[in-house]
Amino acid sequence: MTVVADATVLIYLAKIDRLDLLDALFDRALVPKAVYEEVVTRGREQGYADALAIDDATDAFLDVRSLSGDADDRAAAIEDSTDLGRGEVAAIALALVEDARCLVDDHAARRSAESLGVAVGGTIYVLLEALQAGHVSHDEYVDLLEALDESGFRMSAQLYRQAVEAGEEVEK
Repeated sequence: MTVVADATVLIYLAKIDRLDLLDALFDRALVPKAVYEEVVTRGREQGYADALAIDDATDAFLDVRSLSGDADDRAAAIEDSTDLGRGEVAAIALALVEDARCLVDDHAARRSAESLGVAVGGTIYVLLEALQAGHVSHDEYVDLLEALDESGFRMSAQLYRQAVEAGEEVEK
């Protein structure tokens, strides 16, 4: 399966030191150039450690793509009809043309992608997939959820409970 990653997913997987899961779980992990510029170029300028980790991952397995042709046209249409940021728009447009799952955590971006028929997932989806594929144990999965929370990931108590319960279902 091919995935297209938005900024938040990359940033928080880097913060918990698990960007490797994108390589382990998916056939291709694409990153729109607008997202790369947001998280790596600007992130390096501001001295964020996660920017360095994401940059290293682009050398290893993340494929940075510029939008052109159909993807560029779709991005313009999405941008005209939503209030989403440049990176989110680019991720959704690239996912559309690549027939890929869009990895995005922002609620409005998820709704927009779904309304266009794009399958979505987010940071927790990646962790749950890693659990299902046996790349992490249940205890590691819960530890990673806690690490996400501690790193500033916006997760309500209800979402945390749902994520833990989903992990318990995998273990059955």
